[in-house]
Amino acid sequence: MNERYLIGEEGVQVYEKDGNTAGYEFGLRVPYYMGVPLSQINIFKVCMDGKEVPSEDIRLLMETGEQFMLSEISTVDDYHWEYGDKLRTVVLCEDGLPKGKHRLEVEVGVDVIYMPKGIGGSKAYLDFEI
Repeated sequence: MNERYLIGEEGVQVYEKDGNTAGYEFGLRVPYYMGVPLSQINIFKVCMDGKEVPSEDIRLLMETGEQFMLSEISTVDDYHWEYGDKLRTVVLCEDGLPKGKHRLEVEVGVDVIYMPKGIGGSKAYLDFEI
């Protein structure tokens, strides 16, 4: 997988809820040559500035407005992450990110039914400034 392709070109943005900063968000593309249901995601890790984000602080937002915690996605068969589409990923943190330079690191992997061990995770990083 082309690591530069995994994180969306729009980069990291402030996430607001009810007019208040509630965290940050970014888009991710599926690390496979075709789309998969969310239930096939087997690795989903986010690190900001060298610290792993707790999975309970990560939300996947669908175009319909529904959102899922990582602990829920193993049962989500009716949403398909299409190849080329960006999965809106939100990290909840009350104050957002402080101004300055940051590094976002992600690792995403999916189970592939016809491969006994699935595929490993694809890793990418993005240096950015707010």
